[in-house]
Amino acid sequence: MFKKTQRGHGIADPKLVCIDIQPYGTSQAPERDDILNIGGFSDAVFNVVSSFLENDASRFVRKVESVEL
Repeated sequence: MFKKTQRGHGIADPKLVCIDIQPYGTSQAPERDDILNIGGFSDAVFNVVSSFLENDASRFVRKVESVEL
């Protein structure tokens, strides 16, 4: 329903970002390529959402690989 409504407003490839400030192990929407579920909140959320909206499929792999151990 969400995608149909957004396409009706002229958005060709709508995406949904669900931010759960206090996650308890459940999510509002099932995980899919066009849905991002975020548990908790900090300034880092903005970078994650930005990467998600850029259609960058390997974004999380690069983030993990950039962490020095």
